[in-house]
Amino acid sequence: MTSPKTSQQQGGDDAEKNSRMAMRMIRREIKRVLDQWDPLSLRGLPGFHTEYDAYVGPISVMVRKGAEPMEIARHLDRLVQEEWGLPPSNRKCVEVAEKIHRCGTMLG
Repeated sequence: MTSPKTSQQQGGDDAEKNSRMAMRMIRREIKRVLDQWDPLSLRGLPGFHTEYDAYVGPISVMVRKGAEPMEIARHLDRLVQEEWGLPPSNRKCVEVAEKIHRCGTMLG
């Protein structure tokens, strides 16, 4: 039989639960921003709804660690050119990075 949790332990559990919930919300919002941007112009094609999912995790880690918009923009620009083989799109990367950065600040 386990002993009842102290209020301090319960508070820690609640804080951890809230943190996980906040990260899920941030990840959902980052996914929404990437899907809206759709740099590969895949909207409407089969599989579109999961195309950018692999990029959400690393970007959400950047946001959680407090990355500034320009750092996020450089990451996006690298994806555009190296991962997706597209021409540079610096202005759009900065615009999207600013939206992503706001995802991290929306929850305080």
